[in-house]
Amino acid sequence: MLHTWRFLRLIPWTRYLRNVPDIAAAHHEKLDGSGYPRGLIASQIPYAARLMAICDIWDAVTASDRPYRNAMTIPEAMRVIRAEAAQGKLDKDAVELFIRRRLWETSGRPAE
Repeated sequence: MLHTWRFLRLIPWTRYLRNVPDIAAAHHEKLDGSGYPRGLIASQIPYAARLMAICDIWDAVTASDRPYRNAMTIPEAMRVIRAEAAQGKLDKDAVELFIRRRLWETSGRPAE
């Protein structure tokens, strides 16, 4: 993640996209400080990175192109991200927004 951050910081982002490096670098951080690469806590994690974390986990568990495991169903994936939120790792409100609005459907993947 630090390599990605360093690389992304070299790009001359527009004013609206200038936070992309920090968002990308923080999307593996967890609200309780157990994430990486810097062990940030909730107040230090940009909201956009919190959203990206949910999307990244969702993608990882529902992807059908992973050779090391089968894709989870939508209900199984919901349980995974809700469990992470219940443990204080993901933003509960953002997880519920993601689920309530069925945001995975805008990804181009068919819903089950």
